[in-house]
Amino acid sequence: MSFQSYSFLFVLLPVTVIGWRALNRFGYGRTAQVFLLGASLVFYALGSLLFLPVLTGSLLFNFLVGRGLTVGVGKKRALLVLGILGNLGVLGYFKYTNFLLENINILFGTSVGALAILLPLGISFFTFQQIAYLVDAYRGEAEPYSILEYAVYVTFFPCVASGPIAFHSEVIPQIRAQVGRRASGQELAEGLWLFSLGMWKKVILAQTFGAATDWGYSSLAALDSTSALVVAVCYSFQLYFDFTGYTDMARGIGRMLGVTLPENFDAPYRALTIRGFWKGWHMTMTRFFTRYLFIPLGGSRRGTARTCLNIMIIFLVSGLWHGADWSFVLWGGIHGAAMVADRLLGNRVERIHPALSWALTFGFVTFAWIFFRAPDVTSALDLCGTIAQCSFGPLPPELLSQFHLPEETWLVRMLGLDFSRVALLMFLIFMAFAFLFCLQEREACARSHVMTARRGVLAGVCLFWSVISLTGATQFIYSNF
Repeated sequence: MSFQSYSFLFVLLPVTVIGWRALNRFGYGRTAQVFLLGASLVFYALGSLLFLPVLTGSLLFNFLVGRGLTVGVGKKRALLVLGILGNLGVLGYFKYTNFLLENINILFGTSVGALAILLPLGISFFTFQQIAYLVDAYRGEAEPYSILEYAVYVTFFPCVASGPIAFHSEVIPQIRAQVGRRASGQELAEGLWLFSLGMWKKVILAQTFGAATDWGYSSLAALDSTSALVVAVCYSFQLYFDFTGYTDMARGIGRMLGVTLPENFDAPYRALTIRGFWKGWHMTMTRFFTRYLFIPLGGSRRGTARTCLNIMIIFLVSGLWHGADWSFVLWGGIHGAAMVADRLLGNRVERIHPALSWALTFGFVTFAWIFFRAPDVTSALDLCGTIAQCSFGPLPPELLSQFHLPEETWLVRMLGLDFSRVALLMFLIFMAFAFLFCLQEREACARSHVMTARRGVLAGVCLFWSVISLTGATQFIYSNF
């Protein structure tokens, strides 16, 4: 099941919010948790029934290992190693087996066939959340939760599919605190605002830019430099609006349930440096790698050379985490090299004029996204080569038509408009709005989601527009990771 489906919008979401709030209000906290667990399992099963045993098996394994770590059973270090290897083993099997076989075939000239392995929904996210829990338990920073509390945390449906990566210490105390609480009208209103905004980003903006991106990557041989550059920029916006849309919807649902999930984006496309970009992009993933990999590797405490090596390791691992293909590893390496350069240059980067600094940062991020989106490294290099040829020309009608109005709409016919001009106008409007939205976006610390009359109207418009446009809405991009 996905957020942008009628069954979720009109059945699962309202039933879950009403049931959860009512049971907690009258003091049935344990029953409320069982109810929320059931709703989360239904959500997951309707999206990935085949892999429900993987989710529940992972949950039970990590609960038992975590219980051993929190109560001090046996050798804690060996238990932690067992837990981490178990999690990475399951993740590796589902996500990287065929990648490994493919590279073995290349290296040794063998012809081992690919296995028919499907990727369980959200496996990267719930695996990382549980690894964080095990490490915290080993450090004495996690209490022995009940199996019900832990299960509700791991399966919590707003973030089980695509994050944000929320830690146990952020979610479980809030779940407990709902017992006896009356539902806050302001919480519900804030949640509705965030949910509506996120859905509009996904269904209207990300979907439109995604159509142009898909057309471009399916027509690489037909692109000139202009259209190739536009396709690259379109993917930058598609990914941003898709992922921030999901995050807004997840955080909105959390607010409706009385749970505040962590911020995941902080105006990353306003960044003037690559370091600033990573402070604002997928923040929960960044803090996971920082806390559980970068710092254990030594962080920045062992000199410049070791720090730069640790940075490269973090970004290469991040690239591989996103997908089992060398294009993802290369994407991570590109960003890692840029972060190392940023660190070595120090304050000299800040002397560049802000406008030029922003243009260089956005251009670099867009360039790197080419490797993230392309089906393989060769395709990515082909697109980069097309842009570098500087063979500029008019945008093809096939690309412009993705920013519909469709040719045969009653409005075009009634007004006698030229479709090519209408399509160009719609393209310019979408591009201008996307740039303005990103550049005018407030930083996370300055945002307020308090419902006002104006936001109430906007929420209604966004929700209505999105609902009537649901036909053909695709899965969120990060559900594939």
